[in-house]
Amino acid sequence: MIRLTKKQILMLHSQMIRVYGGSDGIRDEKLRILQALNLR
Repeated sequence: MIRLTKKQILMLHSQMIRVYGGSDGIRDEKLRILQALNLR
């Protein structure tokens, strides 16, 4: 299983927004980080 750091998750999020559009930033950062870290 690959584990990403918070910094890596935020970097991927920003890259996806640049590619697919939307506004940068995370409304509920703690929740998003927890969701990403708990993916199985």
